[in-house]
Amino acid sequence: MFQSAKFLRAFAATLALAMVAGCAEQAAPPPVASAFEPELAGAWYQVYFDTNKVDIDSRGQMIVKNVAYVVANSGTTRVTVIGKTDRVGPPSANMALSQRRADQVRDALITAGVPANRIDTSWTGEGKQEVATANDAAERHNRVVDITVVKQAH
Repeated sequence: MFQSAKFLRAFAATLALAMVAGCAEQAAPPPVASAFEPELAGAWYQVYFDTNKVDIDSRGQMIVKNVAYVVANSGTTRVTVIGKTDRVGPPSANMALSQRRADQVRDALITAGVPANRIDTSWTGEGKQEVATANDAAERHNRVVDITVVKQAH
């Protein structure tokens, strides 16, 4: 019963944040997942950035705190952090910018209590955009770091 109460608190916090902050939440995979496939423990979150910036705003900080809470209350989990950019500027600069954004979110997660050895960080630059755009098009949805919390198989 104690585990159920922890799950319900984590679920309620995730749901409340999704409603307040406009985060997307994915449903858990079917219960018949292979022992080698991870199961979604918490949710999928997005932290947005201003053009050419790496600062995490107050909404992003709230998301980081919620992710830390989900990790602390979901047993064995891993966090995936993927930095992305829009197509403003040269691709090489955008690749570096997406890395700095991913690193900034990773560092904030560590500060919030997520163990560093449970965070996988990567970046795609302008390569995998949420919204397809032409070169030099500023698109808020592409200036993002995706965070996914995944429960590991035992």
